[in-house]
Amino acid sequence: MAAVVAYDPVYLRQPRFGAGLLVAIGASVLAIVVPWHRLPSPAAVLVPMADIVAVGLVVAGGYRASFLLVLPVLWMSAVHGAAGVVVSVAAATLAVWGGNLYAPSIALGDLPRLILLPVVLVAVGVGTYLSERRSAARLDLLGRQSALIEETLADSHQQSRLLDSILNTIDVGVVALDKDGYITILNRAHAAAVEGRLKVGDHVSVHGGIDGYAADRKTPLGAGGSPLVRASRGEDIDRELTWWDHGEGRWIAYRVSAAQLADGAGRRAGAVVVYQDLTAEMAALAQREDFVSSVSHELRTPLTSVLGYLELAADEPTATEGVRTHLRVAERNAERLLHLVADLLLAARTRERGVELDRSMTDLRNLVAESVQSQLPHARSAGLEVRHHLTEPCRLLGDRTRLGQVIDNVLSNAIKYTPRGGEVEVALWPGPDVARLTIRDTGIGIAAADQEKLFARFYRAPAVRQGSVPGTGLGLYLSRQIVEAHGGTMELTSVLGEGTSVEILLPTPGPGERETRP
Repeated sequence: MAAVVAYDPVYLRQPRFGAGLLVAIGASVLAIVVPWHRLPSPAAVLVPMADIVAVGLVVAGGYRASFLLVLPVLWMSAVHGAAGVVVSVAAATLAVWGGNLYAPSIALGDLPRLILLPVVLVAVGVGTYLSERRSAARLDLLGRQSALIEETLADSHQQSRLLDSILNTIDVGVVALDKDGYITILNRAHAAAVEGRLKVGDHVSVHGGIDGYAADRKTPLGAGGSPLVRASRGEDIDRELTWWDHGEGRWIAYRVSAAQLADGAGRRAGAVVVYQDLTAEMAALAQREDFVSSVSHELRTPLTSVLGYLELAADEPTATEGVRTHLRVAERNAERLLHLVADLLLAARTRERGVELDRSMTDLRNLVAESVQSQLPHARSAGLEVRHHLTEPCRLLGDRTRLGQVIDNVLSNAIKYTPRGGEVEVALWPGPDVARLTIRDTGIGIAAADQEKLFARFYRAPAVRQGSVPGTGLGLYLSRQIVEAHGGTMELTSVLGEGTSVEILLPTPGPGERETRP
């Protein structure tokens, strides 16, 4: 209006131009004053339609302002979609053509306005409509993605709270580490165990020295041996026993396990370390050991006396053969009981202070031959064949009694667990540095799951416990302890249903040492 007043005041005298200005002013007032949000949405069409009418009147009044029709077309196409495009473009086209519909002729200069402008308005309306649809689709997708993310976050928070509740409820200490060795999770049980000296965010180096001692209660773990430090270096730990010294004679036993964590790409992402308090179990085990040791010690003296009197009774000239047979049965069972007591005492002493050896130069070949000779009657009565390869002397420095106990244990097991018709083979190969003794049978074999446990104290495989062969589960445990005390190794391989092979390696002295030893 200011431009018209300043430059072309003649247009103000045109009735249609003035009417168009009044309509435009009225539409602006309506847009500001009327609370359109309270009215139905189609009511707002009045404003852009009034703008189209106003532009049509102004154009009909001779003022070239057709380009202003783009604004209401944009508005209605964006707000009312396809219907808005059709209505606004139709109304705008009528507004453009309105002044020429009653003219007897159309000037050549009016053709671009009459033809091209509707085409432009159609393009603007359709483009705006399609753009709004894409925008609406993107907004809808973003909304659904946002809702999914919020749902995932809520589930994650719920899982995190559940995990925290579980970790803080169990009485097992749990520590989680990131790939750089910093603590990310520390549950309540472990925080109490370390008495607040560790917290989330600490590096594992802070844990150095807290872990105390190895299973023997003598070897300090130090910073490098701490389970947390070892786990941060990528090491897995399988049920290792550690002791923590809390002062004033208070020791706490923990069984520690550690496993590495990996991300989706298989790269190392950290580790989890678990501490299980075994103090009560270890105390109960120690009490059991003390009880077994005390009872075994108390049984040994009367058993020795019983064996002595049985021997005297068997030698009595007036005893009949039937009585002597009964006495021999009683003597065998008493000797068996005495061997059991001796094994229990040895197992208790081994646990406390290791195997004590009385070393001397011994020919292992003779020991093996004596054991084979003593076991032959049992093998023959069981219908077994015993073959042996003992070609050369095999001198070594060892405890003759203990080594004989090892050979007897392994050989008697081979005979006991081999069915009738099978065979047992004993072979000894002396070497310059080591002697290899192998005892192989064609017996029932041992399941793979039981093989590692056979050398544990009092362990007997389930198939053996359900059978009729008696035993205590101490023979292999004591045998390995004795072999390792001599600096050797003892390994077992077995296939279920095919047989078992036990290999014992013992160090042999050099030529110079053989000459100096008696």
